[in-house]
Amino acid sequence: MTRRDTARTLTGIVLLLWSSLGGGHVVQAQDRGAPRFGPAALGDTAAVETSTAGRVWSLVTPPADRFAQRYGMDIDRTWATQVRRGVLRLSGCTGALVSAEGLALTTARCARRHLDERGDDAVVAERPAEERSVPGLYADRLVQTSDVTTEVRGARQDTAVAAAVPSVQRRLQSETNANRHVEVAADGNGTYTAYTYRRHEDVRVAFLPTRMISAFGGLDAARTYPRPAFDVALVRVYTSEGEPLSPNHFFEPSPQGARPGDAVFSAGPSTATRRAESAAQLAVRRDLVLPERRDRLVTWTRALRSHLDTAEATPPQQRALRGAERALKQTRARLEALRNEHIQARLEQRDARVRRGLRQDPALQERFGGLLDSLAAIQDDKRRLRAAYRAFGDTEGGPYGSSTYRRMLRTEEQGGDGRIADGDSSDSFLKPLDAPRVSSAPVETALLAARLGAVQRHLRPDTAVVDRLLGGESPAARAASVVEQLASLSPEDETQKRPADGPTAEVAAVVAPRARSVHEQWRSLTQAERRLTRRLARARKAVGAAPALRSNGASRLTDGRVRGYPYNGTTAPPVTTIFGLYEQHRAFGAAEPWGLPAAWQESANDLDRSVPLTLVASVDGAVSNNGAPLLNPSLELVGVAVAPNIQGTAGTYLFLPGRMRTVGTDVRGLREALTTVYEADVLVDELFGDGLSDRSG
Repeated sequence: MTRRDTARTLTGIVLLLWSSLGGGHVVQAQDRGAPRFGPAALGDTAAVETSTAGRVWSLVTPPADRFAQRYGMDIDRTWATQVRRGVLRLSGCTGALVSAEGLALTTARCARRHLDERGDDAVVAERPAEERSVPGLYADRLVQTSDVTTEVRGARQDTAVAAAVPSVQRRLQSETNANRHVEVAADGNGTYTAYTYRRHEDVRVAFLPTRMISAFGGLDAARTYPRPAFDVALVRVYTSEGEPLSPNHFFEPSPQGARPGDAVFSAGPSTATRRAESAAQLAVRRDLVLPERRDRLVTWTRALRSHLDTAEATPPQQRALRGAERALKQTRARLEALRNEHIQARLEQRDARVRRGLRQDPALQERFGGLLDSLAAIQDDKRRLRAAYRAFGDTEGGPYGSSTYRRMLRTEEQGGDGRIADGDSSDSFLKPLDAPRVSSAPVETALLAARLGAVQRHLRPDTAVVDRLLGGESPAARAASVVEQLASLSPEDETQKRPADGPTAEVAAVVAPRARSVHEQWRSLTQAERRLTRRLARARKAVGAAPALRSNGASRLTDGRVRGYPYNGTTAPPVTTIFGLYEQHRAFGAAEPWGLPAAWQESANDLDRSVPLTLVASVDGAVSNNGAPLLNPSLELVGVAVAPNIQGTAGTYLFLPGRMRTVGTDVRGLREALTTVYEADVLVDELFGDGLSDRSG
């Protein structure tokens, strides 16, 4: 028996024993039903940690007492420095340095989003000449932190409190080098830290699996668990001189990986959350904002999917459709979370805790009393705008709105010559147009028709106005006329001018002034709401109902354990294995998107299918869920964060550690795949060996 066969046998025995104890029940069914958020089950970690505010900690001063109490470990400045220096901020995602030659681990999704139409293909580069350049993908490495509390406090004397941090940040940025970026963030207990990053713009892909395996299961499997998939990539960071980065700090993979119950840590940029908001605020999101967003996404995806069924799809359109479908699934999950009775009860309990804390402290009551009532009054005002908001939308900001509708709204901002008087006006009620313009005429027509239908329903009592809006046509026919008229303009006119007559001018004359009025009212309410929400966040912290830090984009640290959770009447396991890939490949008849790539099918008999492929950890998803490293207490790499489970999608509102999980690719599955499927021996040696492989080429 070979050493490999012996290892497989021992692994099988261990998994069998683990299964007999109830820990290894490998459930491969997808969580396709409604996300279930509670109530807490027996043994749920919520019984130990009742805070719904989360676990977001400073990278400068991690909570040493907490880690000692929960995990029996001692951390020091060296430990914290290793975490800070080993994490990379990539373009829109996160990575972790894993070798002394600039190799970094992230997700396939992170790397692929910056590639052209060849991004669906695999990349296996074992020599520098084979690595693929990725324009637009950069890496920010934290090189310095400094305490700027005194500077921020001083700035408060010269400017508004909210402007103090940006003021200090701008000054520090002006004093640093061109290739460095400074961010100032609150680090708890009234302290502020300046984080200085060095940007590396030469980042190349060394390993990337095909989309077929990294997105295994497609949309149905996205944000679900148990989910066997291989969403991982290796990129290499180069210096401005064209040499691989030689970092002093990086994370070595753990040979044993993580066992169920093991402590795990993650670090990366924090994402914005709404955890400071009141139950009344989130109720308006539930009843008004999210349904409007959902309906717009439904229209967008249906229209584009229908168009792609009748025409040859371009790669940008295919990517846009996948992105929209993921956004729709996320929106639906968040909406369902806010409708869940358990979630609603936790949100109301959170506010009740603030009220009790304020009543028990007269000084706090004087400072923060009435905040929740003031916020509730603003929500009442928003609800009175409900019909108008549903009609005129949010000016179609974001990537899934109608650009045609936005162009008509610009009528209100144009000067007498038909051109925009101040095209970059800061008080414009239109949001920046950040959408990738992949929509065709049929898609734009469908989007505009849905908007005109909503306006028609809102204005129906005024038949004269409706007649001017539609000109005797249906919303679909009127939308087609507008899209056709705008399509006849030259590219220069398309962005700067509007027709002076015809259907576009007629529709704009009805819609634009009303939309402006609604959005000015909504914006005024939102601005007041934001100021009160910032005060509510301070009130929550004052009464002990908030985490150490807010999620505000700065790099943060979070902790948890590798642990399964109850779902769909059963228990999700802490890990899934390579067995799951082949099980689902066969169960779905190898049909798209459940089919395995040829390389994985050809390697079926050589792979050790008992090796863990994915794992779940109870770390806070408010810290990067796209490429952040998953580390054991010794700061060895055990996985890379891929996405939240479907329950974790509600993490933007509160943190329930009993069921919210971060799903990650297990480092043991990475090694098995690199070795057996891709035969990438040089990369395996660099990542898992002594890192001294010959990479000449």
